[in-house]
Amino acid sequence: MPIKIVLTGGPCAGKSTILKRIVQKYSTSGYKVYTLPEAATQFIQGGVDFLTQDVHLSFVTETAKLQYQLAMEDSMMRIAEACGQPAMIICDRGSMDTFAYISEQVKRDILSEIGQTETELCDHRYDAVLHICTAAKGAEAFYTLDNNNCRSESIEVARKVDDRLLSVWEKHPRLNIIQANVDFEKKINDVLIAIDKILESTQTDPQR
Repeated sequence: MPIKIVLTGGPCAGKSTILKRIVQKYSTSGYKVYTLPEAATQFIQGGVDFLTQDVHLSFVTETAKLQYQLAMEDSMMRIAEACGQPAMIICDRGSMDTFAYISEQVKRDILSEIGQTETELCDHRYDAVLHICTAAKGAEAFYTLDNNNCRSESIEVARKVDDRLLSVWEKHPRLNIIQANVDFEKKINDVLIAIDKILESTQTDPQR
């Protein structure tokens, strides 16, 4: 069974660079590594406005984004299952990230619309979650808006976003928090160590 891992965290956490290092390490360690892009970024680049004041349009947009995320994951899982070798899927954000940006009522409405529960989307869908903390929490000198055209958050807002993202994933049984560090190589190494432990624990889990 392929391993499915979510990379999440606030703005300027270093996810893109970390993702490349994950692929580099595990592709040379016997794994077929599949990666999924961030759905929200794809939508924004396609012209979608997540800041619209149109309540109905916002609901349709958030629901469609979540459904797109789930469909990408399910499609990639089928491919990974058929590839004929140990495989892992690394998701640039996951299902619960949507709920960090909307109200509790809208969350309930979306869950009802798609016929899913919060437990199904959080606890049961992914083998592990790596919350990679924003540089705005401990490595402020490295916080920048220059490397992502879709990013506009101040340091203060980035911290709040990071907190909200952490809160929506807090019930996941394999939530790993990777702290910000001025030594980015150490941060990357912390991620790789966490994945090594995830692989070890899932291989011995009889419920998988």
